[in-house]
Amino acid sequence: MAEKTFLFDPNKCLGCRACQMSCATNRNLPKGVFLRKVNEVELKLNGQWTKYFLSSACHQCQNPECMRLCPEQAIRKRRDGIVILATDKCTKCSVCLHGCPFEAPVRDQESGQIYKCDFCYDRLDEGKEAYCVGACPVNALMLIELPDNFKENPEWVRRLPNVPRVQLTRPSVRYYPLRVGRQMRRSKEGLKQGGSYENED
Repeated sequence: MAEKTFLFDPNKCLGCRACQMSCATNRNLPKGVFLRKVNEVELKLNGQWTKYFLSSACHQCQNPECMRLCPEQAIRKRRDGIVILATDKCTKCSVCLHGCPFEAPVRDQESGQIYKCDFCYDRLDEGKEAYCVGACPVNALMLIELPDNFKENPEWVRRLPNVPRVQLTRPSVRYYPLRVGRQMRRSKEGLKQGGSYENED
């Protein structure tokens, strides 16, 4: 069975956080708990400062460290690659939080309950979209199936600039390459003069 994963296009993302808010609202998450996060990433490429928005959640790793470390075996991986947390088995020990290199599991500060993205698997089983995917107004976030023959789509990459390089857990998320000129950016000269970002596409 082909494994499901997220495909993200940083060249389309507006940073509107519709994906983040749709997940939190529709899943009735406690206040301050977000399973998907949208962050601004700023880096220098070829002498120019480039900024893009990164939408990320659980990377549905092929070797989930959270699952390996959980003392109660409350985390399991389905045949389609989706990593699920069984809240009825979770003892709120927070071990999974320290083991995940992407800080995907989240702890509610009031109740101590642990939450994590599970692709809205109950919706997928009904043929529906994950809330985050359906909320994106520009289709920057998609759900795909990785090919069984291990031949990667040449249009995809495994990581983006300034995204942690993790090999042990083998994260399954894929990205479209960052195309400089499609994001907001400013030149080195403009930065020295206190210039602001300009859209140079």
